[in-house]
Amino acid sequence: APAPAPAPVVAAPAEPIPGDVPAVIVGGGRIGGMLLSDGDALMTSTTGWPADAPAEGPIYVCTRNDALASVIAATPEHRRGDLCFLQNGMLGPFLDAQGLADATQILMYVAVAKAGDAPTDGITDANPEGLTTATGKWAAAFRARLVNSGMTCHVKDGDAYTVAMLEKHVWICAFMLVGATHGGCTVGEVESDHAAEFDALATELLEAGSAALG
Repeated sequence: APAPAPAPVVAAPAEPIPGDVPAVIVGGGRIGGMLLSDGDALMTSTTGWPADAPAEGPIYVCTRNDALASVIAATPEHRRGDLCFLQNGMLGPFLDAQGLADATQILMYVAVAKAGDAPTDGITDANPEGLTTATGKWAAAFRARLVNSGMTCHVKDGDAYTVAMLEKHVWICAFMLVGATHGGCTVGEVESDHAAEFDALATELLEAGSAALG
């Protein structure tokens, strides 16, 4: 059955864990604003590559999927290996086509109701360890930034990350599809009123996705 609603953000550790470094934040919306920290540079669709960008470090891309090609094009070629993609979906084929097969990817289970609000971490009774997961060159740096802000993040590689990515994609697709077939009802209503239908669809999608990914 679907997991219950996420719990509020927890306290940051008394001693910050090492690894967080100044970054470029692409997109000044809810997630980008949450991540923006001292020493970072902000890049938006109107500013272009920031003049005060750190010479090295992660580039956290917090935009819609349809802006990714333009973000990559606006990033200096020698820095594209530092791009970190926080978008939903299975980005593998797109990143392969961009020559970024090894780019850092992040599965975000963090909600920000509106810009400036405190974030809500994806901690549930079923997953008290949290669900946000990162892989790639800057995965540990991203984990440090979240953990030091009182949130959870895991670093996974290879098949372990692929499984987590498929699970999130299926979760989104199944909830949205079931909700759409019932008049556009909310995620909470799908969970409370249509759990059996969700479970059946999610199982089917997981099986199909697993077969496609080998």
